[in-house]
Amino acid sequence: MSKKSQRGLRLVEGKIQGELLRRVCWHWTLFLALSVGLTIGLHVLTTDPSVPLANQIWQMSVTNFWPFLALVALLPYFLVDTVRLSSNFAGPIVRLRRAMERLVQKNDTRPLTFREGDFWLSAADAYNAVLDRHMQLQERIATLEAELQRYKSDALPLTANSME
Repeated sequence: MSKKSQRGLRLVEGKIQGELLRRVCWHWTLFLALSVGLTIGLHVLTTDPSVPLANQIWQMSVTNFWPFLALVALLPYFLVDTVRLSSNFAGPIVRLRRAMERLVQKNDTRPLTFREGDFWLSAADAYNAVLDRHMQLQERIATLEAELQRYKSDALPLTANSME
């Protein structure tokens, strides 16, 4: 594994990470809406019914302004943390896919290493084992092709006299 390095705060695999960000936003919005709804409902049920509803909502809003603001302020943190965490599993898969494409297209046989903190470390080990086996088979093929060429060049040409 290589020394610790940071990918930075960017989307490594936009489709997957974008969907995760959409889901986090959706869950956060749902949680916030349910929290506000429950807070209003409980406040209305537990206060004097003779107080007008508008006054109750205003009083509840003033009382819960800071917790509401804290929830709103947490959304960017949730999104940044989601991007960072998802980069630890999306990044290795992107690197594995690129390594396989390089092997197929350019016969690039560099071993694959993932960054510290990444998930799927065993995938890099498995890729490197396949790569080692691939290189062994390529060497074996080259050896057999050389032997075949040597046999072809050493073989006596068949003539009409030698067939009789």
